[in-house]
Amino acid sequence: MVIPRDLLKEMRKTAKETGLSLADAMRQSMKLGAPRLREHLGSARLKPFTKEEERRAWGVPNAEFDALEHHCAGLPKPPPEE
Repeated sequence: MVIPRDLLKEMRKTAKETGLSLADAMRQSMKLGAPRLREHLGSARLKPFTKEEERRAWGVPNAEFDALEHHCAGLPKPPPEE
């Protein structure tokens, strides 16, 4: 795992202050931070559109987008990787 220099410095400081090894400090940091990360970035924060939001987002045709969608749908598909 590549860790940015400033974050590694912070982890080393945390390990020293807590008396943990660097590896243990990193594991504990991930364990303690995972719930908060899910809370802030997880899919639970996303909610489906309301009917009004759907109408505003998709109710008005967009000729430019429709032409692009049609063009992309006609492009050849790459062969499957073996």
